[in-house]
Amino acid sequence: MIIEMFVSGPVDTNAYLVGDESTGEALVIDAPYECTAPVTERAAARELTIRQVIDTHGHWDHIADNAALVAATGASLAVHAADADRLAQPESRLFQLPFDIPPSTPDRLLAARDRITLGPHTFEVIHTPGHTPGSICLYDEEQGLLFSGDTLFNLGMGRTDLPGGDEMQLYTSLKHLANLPPDTRVFPGHGDDTTIGDQPWLLRLGWENDDE
Repeated sequence: MIIEMFVSGPVDTNAYLVGDESTGEALVIDAPYECTAPVTERAAARELTIRQVIDTHGHWDHIADNAALVAATGASLAVHAADADRLAQPESRLFQLPFDIPPSTPDRLLAARDRITLGPHTFEVIHTPGHTPGSICLYDEEQGLLFSGDTLFNLGMGRTDLPGGDEMQLYTSLKHLANLPPDTRVFPGHGDDTTIGDQPWLLRLGWENDDE
């Protein structure tokens, strides 16, 4: 599996190009501002066709290039149902942005335990509310990979003081992730990749209740 990270936009948001060499298919996880050109150029260089764009949640810094990326590739767009309204009204809810974000329309509304396929690979949708109501992680159990959006960072977690945030929900979501194998590689929405085992604070949270 090919995984390439692109840091883009005014708050250094990660976009991920994830490709399968056997089929030449790819998906993109999150679409920060002005990521379209570097992502599509790299996909072409790798001889990959982008079929899907998956938003880990609906904050503006992760969806700013949804429309541009879909227009450039013809890919389908997916987001959790609870964050779909944020794609229709993509502006920041806290301050005026210095650029416009066009609205986008998801082709697929995701829910917990949905499956996203990429060639022979399968990602499970883990619903991890707390940062936003519709935050998700994408987990490939066979490969030991987790794309965590803004739910989990290296040595940190997403904010809960933004509209729609819920601290108790986020802690419940993190307890779910703490139950994953320690060697699971984590690719977050900001910052460097890590592993579950390299987050001792997360492991101390333990495991209390099932995902919905």
